[in-house]
Amino acid sequence: MTKTQTLINRIQEKESFYDVAFLCEDFQTFCDEINEWGVDAIGKVDLYGVGFLPNPELNLEQLDNFFASFGCTPENPHPASKYA
Repeated sequence: MTKTQTLINRIQEKESFYDVAFLCEDFQTFCDEINEWGVDAIGKVDLYGVGFLPNPELNLEQLDNFFASFGCTPENPHPASKYA
């Protein structure tokens, strides 16, 4: 299983992560939100590489598609979104 799929599976399993994911338009927004909790890894998968750049081992397109599957995207944001 890839690190991307491991991350997606863990988000789906943990209610608090899933609830936040449901409101996020993309992976970066999700990371910004959970970073406020001090979370920088999920399911032993680091969210960040160097600095606050996304982990280069993650498939960002697949992650963005996962978050878009809930219905919110940068083009169709949640009303409380930074994109709204």
